[in-house]
Amino acid sequence: MEQLNSVIRTQLQRDLIRDEALPFMQEFCRTTNLERSILDQFGRPGAEFIVSLNNLVPAFDATCPWQIEGLDALDVVGKVLAPLRRLLPNFVSTLQERVRWVIPARSGDEWKLVYLVDRALYDGRPYYELIVGGAPNATPRLSDRAKSLGWTVPQSMQELCLVHDGFGAHDGGILASRLIVDLGEVMDPIAKEQGFVPDDYEFQDLLEFCPDGAGNCQAFHRQSRDDADPLTVDWDHETREISGGMPFFEFADERLLAQILDEE
Repeated sequence: MEQLNSVIRTQLQRDLIRDEALPFMQEFCRTTNLERSILDQFGRPGAEFIVSLNNLVPAFDATCPWQIEGLDALDVVGKVLAPLRRLLPNFVSTLQERVRWVIPARSGDEWKLVYLVDRALYDGRPYYELIVGGAPNATPRLSDRAKSLGWTVPQSMQELCLVHDGFGAHDGGILASRLIVDLGEVMDPIAKEQGFVPDDYEFQDLLEFCPDGAGNCQAFHRQSRDDADPLTVDWDHETREISGGMPFFEFADERLLAQILDEE
């Protein structure tokens, strides 16, 4: 397999810059094809290069939470995600079918575990997805505001944090516990200004843990401050209505699975 030296890396970084003067789809296809060819041509060094393009630094030492040196990707998935196999059955089984490399990395002073997964784009072209998991955290903590409102980390979220505190596609997934906030932090001032009062919930009783990037989110919806593991609901930012009502891991299994299945 061809060696990925510093000269080639520099040239690839240049080639991956999209020319804004050219049609978007033309450049999108060119650069996504190039990214995939890097994986196919250079193997794991190519995968580490792709990871590095996403503000992550591939690394491994004695302080890494996952001592996985010498294990192949399937063995890593089996070892790391074993506690979640029962809770995320569809995601874990599909991940085992599609995972190509698992790469420890640093993001600032934080450890991340990156699962690089084979995935086809909407037009059928082979591509990939990065599923990123935070370091295990036996004592997850919410924001000071959420704690002041009587929120504690829901029990099911605590179970996930024991494996990964934060988990999902690199550009959107289940948030790390320290980033989870009640919806009132954003919406209370807006609702007050607009004179809006929700019909069947309070913004402070929604704990947002999975935004979709378009203003909507999945949130825990507590019925009281004694609710240790509330069901989760979908909150729509346009209608400001909540819908559904499903256990955390049922939602997580569906959302994570969708992030590694082929695009449609």
